[in-house]
Amino acid sequence: MNYEERIISAIEKTKSLGLELTVNPYPFKAALSHEEKLKALRLCVDLLYSKGFKSSSDLANNCTPVHLMTQHLLKTEFNIDSFITIGDRYWDDYVYCEMSYEKIERELKSPDLNKPIKAHVWLTLSDGTIIDFTAEAHADLLFQRGENPIENCIMIVDIDSEENDKSGYHRPYLLGADFLQRVGVCKISSE
Repeated sequence: MNYEERIISAIEKTKSLGLELTVNPYPFKAALSHEEKLKALRLCVDLLYSKGFKSSSDLANNCTPVHLMTQHLLKTEFNIDSFITIGDRYWDDYVYCEMSYEKIERELKSPDLNKPIKAHVWLTLSDGTIIDFTAEAHADLLFQRGENPIENCIMIVDIDSEENDKSGYHRPYLLGADFLQRVGVCKISSE
């Protein structure tokens, strides 16, 4: 199964769990140019620096606020649609923030507000591109690779990128912020 197929499955599961998905991200839209993505990412990096995010340890464990902020910026400054994507990262010998639909259903039935959820959050752009500001930051800490500036932590994965178990890949389970709100990870205001 490739990323596009997993996104379709995540959309179906999001809807079947009764979670709100304000806009359907699939089918994907026309590809954004490399220049558009770079310009947007530069502004996102500037935003993160202005909010106090400077290195790997600042980004790690902040995937929800970081991606909500950058999602808002991409929309307001560049009119680029992106979708909060919730899942895990898979390698043949390790799964970061391993999720399952059984765990998701359990969390929805009785969220533990005193305990962080075991999930990773990233953005899927309207063309299917993955933008992940925190995965590499987590890996820097987990695998003791040292501190890196935030611009070195950004992961961009085009929809047609080859996936393999050795180098790892993103596995989406849900789309949209409704799950995060229902389990108390964040509160989205309508202002």
